[in-house]
Amino acid sequence: MNGRVDRIGAVAGALLALLAAQPAARGAAAESSDDDASLLYLSSSDWEQQSAPRKVALAADFMRIFCTDQSMSAASLADCLDRNAADGAMFERAMACVSALSAGR
Repeated sequence: MNGRVDRIGAVAGALLALLAAQPAARGAAAESSDDDASLLYLSSSDWEQQSAPRKVALAADFMRIFCTDQSMSAASLADCLDRNAADGAMFERAMACVSALSAGR
């Protein structure tokens, strides 16, 4: 029983962190209206230079357009892109991450 409570607490903490990041991510997305606001136009080095809230905003924008799985979180995509720092176009990396995250469900 104690292990279950610990897992529930960990999940609740993660959800609270995601909820806290969402207003900042929305603000970051609203601040930039030029083409570099899209994941499609970023290089791998540009991605690495973005702040965490900005990465989530970019991932959310990408997912809104290209993903059919609306239950996937933008934070999960941003995390996958951070972990998978392979060379290549950000669009291709994002699609690979979305595919891997969807397959893991």
